[in-house]
Amino acid sequence: MNRRHAVMLRLVGAGVMLTVMADTTATTLAVGVLRYTPAGAAMPLGDLVWLTSAAFIPIAALLATAGRWADLFGRRRVLAVGLVVFVLGGIATVAVEPWSYVLAARAVQGAGAAAMIPASLGLLLGELPESQRRGAIALWSSASGLGCLLMQAGGGWLAATVGWRALFVPDVVIGVALLIACFALPKGRRSGARGMPDILGAWLLAAGIAVVVLAISKAMAWGMDVVWLALAALALIGGALAQARHHRLPAIDLALWRRPRFVWGWLATWGFGALSYGLLTVQPLYLLHLGYPMLEVAMWLTPTSVAVVVTAFLAGKVVQRIGAYGLIYTGSLLCGGACVLVLTQAGPTVWGLVASVVVGIGVGALAPGTSVATTLAARPHQYASAVGAATMARMVGGAVGIAVVSVVIDHPFMTGPFAGLAGALATCVAISVLIGALALTKITRLRPDPGDVMIKVPRRLLIELRTTLATVAAEADALLPVETRTPLADNHVPRPRAAEPGPLAGIRGHTN
Repeated sequence: MNRRHAVMLRLVGAGVMLTVMADTTATTLAVGVLRYTPAGAAMPLGDLVWLTSAAFIPIAALLATAGRWADLFGRRRVLAVGLVVFVLGGIATVAVEPWSYVLAARAVQGAGAAAMIPASLGLLLGELPESQRRGAIALWSSASGLGCLLMQAGGGWLAATVGWRALFVPDVVIGVALLIACFALPKGRRSGARGMPDILGAWLLAAGIAVVVLAISKAMAWGMDVVWLALAALALIGGALAQARHHRLPAIDLALWRRPRFVWGWLATWGFGALSYGLLTVQPLYLLHLGYPMLEVAMWLTPTSVAVVVTAFLAGKVVQRIGAYGLIYTGSLLCGGACVLVLTQAGPTVWGLVASVVVGIGVGALAPGTSVATTLAARPHQYASAVGAATMARMVGGAVGIAVVSVVIDHPFMTGPFAGLAGALATCVAISVLIGALALTKITRLRPDPGDVMIKVPRRLLIELRTTLATVAAEADALLPVETRTPLADNHVPRPRAAEPGPLAGIRGHTN
């Protein structure tokens, strides 16, 4: 690994996450703009947020499989394919007119992003030395905040002057630049496995997760029919798991899920997705509901993104001191406290601005904390699979957060002029409490994984064990005929032969 390759790896990895997060932010801004246009006002919020859900479904459905295939067949190759699909979907989003075509184009972009995300971080971690991986994860996470910041800073102007479709143009431009830079990267390590991948298992897994996200998004609109979707999702995911147990190259890496550290990190990532995307949906809607123009809305959201970028970058150093779950607990505490502070305000105030910054700090701590907790729980040959599974959890959680927030806003359970928005913030507080409780449980009550603890055996016990083995060997040798006995030293205890060192041969000390 030369210096040029290391720099390009970081730039492309960070650029991928910047592009994906800018695309997500563009979607939430577009939903806010459409909400207050004549065409969008006639549509319920649950239908408008399909602009986001249309991309979330393929991202969540394909992430785990894309990560697995990146580990098997080459991370740079999967990254390049994902960039091509993402750019084509972005062009279609800007060009097509019917709403159904727009949603289809967003789904194509989601499929491309599903390949880009695990392949980029898997390539980054697989090629860099171990001492630089936590810093790489922090850079990768802070790039998501930078993408959000840039889109909020420039997206307000684009939406106000050109229109909501212009919000997706920067993603296409950056995607083309990343695709060109992709060919300057190393190919990335492969598992070396040969054979046909589990195509059936991949389709079953993708379909199962897609049905889960669809059921979450349409829970209120479809009523009890969602139960049938849930049963279908269980059957599809069960079939994918059955395939993984018997296939040589399964779509699901079951060995990854046998690691408790990864499972706990996956759960924390799921909660982080629900919280972050819920807040990302509430913030612009809250400000637009107060009558602020789009440019001023972007200005109010900018401090949040700045705090995310700075905190996520600094968290790469802090995580080595307090651990991943310490970051997760701190981030959830800050996000929940900021939401409570906003609930006490009647509108945008100085305290509301402070709360916005605190939310950014909290999200900036949660992003690298959850990434480290999941990704570094995997083996090097599983990095892309771990990133795919963890980001899938974040996206499924995000679908839950967006669906729940949109339902609460349209069907408020609180009273007052901002009943729906206040209920959405209260829901975000509840999610923060759950994430904090999970992190605190992991910190205080769970034992470390046996595979991650070095078992230290005292030197005295090793010496005693060696003495015992030597004594047994001497007694056994005494039972043999004289001509076949091993020559003994003066102290009548056999010493290890120099030509046949054993695991205890390096231990010094007397055997008496």
